[in-house]
Amino acid sequence: MFPLCAVLLLGVQCVSYACDQRQPTRATSPGPHDFSTAPAETQLWRESDVGQPLFLRGRILDTCGAPVAGARVRILHADQDGEHDPNRWRAHLDSDERGAFKIVTVLPGYAGTIGRHMHFVISHPDHEQLVTRLYFNVDPTVDHGAEELTVVLEEIPRGEDKAWVAGYEFVLKPK
Repeated sequence: MFPLCAVLLLGVQCVSYACDQRQPTRATSPGPHDFSTAPAETQLWRESDVGQPLFLRGRILDTCGAPVAGARVRILHADQDGEHDPNRWRAHLDSDERGAFKIVTVLPGYAGTIGRHMHFVISHPDHEQLVTRLYFNVDPTVDHGAEELTVVLEEIPRGEDKAWVAGYEFVLKPK
C-alpha cells in the first residue's frame, strides 16, 4: 500500500493506494542483432509486402501495474520467410502517457531453430532495461518453458488471406 497524504484545513487526510504487484517480464538473450538502424516507424508492413500483416499493441507497466510513459521500445524480427533484413522489420518508438505503443508489421517466419518470435529491447531511466523475445501461440514449435512470453494471435480474414492482431503487457523492474 502506498499512502498519499494531503494537508487539509482541519488536519491531515491520508488515503492508501494498493500496488497490484506484478512479476517483471522475463528477460531472454538479445540474439546476434544490431538495433542501431531501427527507424522511428510504427507502420512497417505495406500493402505491397509479401506475408501476413501483424497488428501488435503493447503496454509498458511498472511492477505495480502503473503505465510507464516515455519508455523506448526497440523491435526487430525476421520477415515472413525467417530472414533478417538489416533494412526492414525493425523499429524504435516510445510508449505514450498510458504506457502504450502499437506497430503494424509482418508475422515473422521461422528463423533458424527458434520458433517465430520478435526481439524487444525496452528502456526507461527509472527502470532496468528489458531484453526479451515474444513468441506466438499459433507456432507449434514454441518452447513450453516460454508460455509467459507467448502472445495469443487473433486471426482476421483479409479477402483470400488473413492478418493477425495481438497484444502484450511488458512489466519493467525498477532500478
